Amino acid sequence: MRPATPGPTERVALPHLPGQPVAPITLRIDRLAALLNAELADDPVYDGVELQWFDDEVHGTGMLAFLSRREDRTVDYYLQPGLRLDRRGYAIGGGTRSWNVTPFEEARLAVAQDGVDAHVRFTDVDGRLVEVRVDDRDGVARRRARLLAPVSAGILRPTSLLLVWMNAFDLVRVTATPPSVRIDGRSAALGRLPGVRVHRRHLIKYAASVVVVEVNPDTAEQPTPHSLGHVTAVCDDHTAEIQLVPPLDLRRMADGDRAEGRWHVTIDGARITGGRWSATRASQEVHVDLDRLERWRPGTLPWLMRLVTTVVPVFRRWPTTYAWHGTVQLGHPSPSGSWRRTGGHDGQSYRRATGS
Repeated sequence: MRPATPGPTERVALPHLPGQPVAPITLRIDRLAALLNAELADDPVYDGVELQWFDDEVHGTGMLAFLSRREDRTVDYYLQPGLRLDRRGYAIGGGTRSWNVTPFEEARLAVAQDGVDAHVRFTDVDGRLVEVRVDDRDGVARRRARLLAPVSAGILRPTSLLLVWMNAFDLVRVTATPPSVRIDGRSAALGRLPGVRVHRRHLIKYAASVVVVEVNPDTAEQPTPHSLGHVTAVCDDHTAEIQLVPPLDLRRMADGDRAEGRWHVTIDGARITGGRWSATRASQEVHVDLDRLERWRPGTLPWLMRLVTTVVPVFRRWPTTYAWHGTVQLGHPSPSGSWRRTGGHDGQSYRRATGS
């Protein structure tokens, strides 16, 4: 009879083996300078728009804009010429409908201490003129929060556990200059947070210093460098890390062995989610599950963000609807598998709460 698997708090002394440990985790990390996102309440074609601004040596400088379609939740992407983006990281909603290199008539997104200034204008794949204008700067410095974006709640066919971590997040303030989204000459109504007369915010989200992390992406080419029990990915001054407790090295498992434990992921020092890992070895192949994921617990937030993330449960609970099953070939230690949605929150509760 094999000994029981050590508990999550036990320290395990493992013999040294030459070479790098083999773990069933791959991380991919990326960053963008700023983003702005809004839900559209009454447009007949689109139900949401997002702007992303890049300014670094890897991606170049410029704008990516995308619109999700109301009918099937597929997404059309528009990027300025010269941007270098990996479209594999944009499998959101109902999937990619089109990916377009597009000249913009206007393309600006800047997050300042006192608000956000955004202006884009371009023509979509169907010939509609799309224009977004948002400017809530008023000279008053903002107090911003760190927030996990609920974008993955609406992904129908996940290709990774996609974690979008916003280090400086805020909602657009109600000022003398109202925001405007116009599509094909028509003004689109925006989603609304209840109690706008009290909190004085539009349901337009923006952030700077945004980190995008993918756990076990389907298209991982090679394992992420790691040490025993830790998998780490770094992009500029941003870091994502997964810790496995007890430490796991699949090479140390005997044929027929089964082990399990806990794992959790942090981004820039903030704990995001975690869950259970289990592994069973069969010859040179190890079958692995990552499941029973935890909700995100945001910690200290400004009162409005605390209220929103409590009243609209999808903000905190969406990770609990994900699970991964896959295998690791010990001769080729990059994991191969797939994520699935396990039911529950799918983003519709958020849309019902905001009228979008």
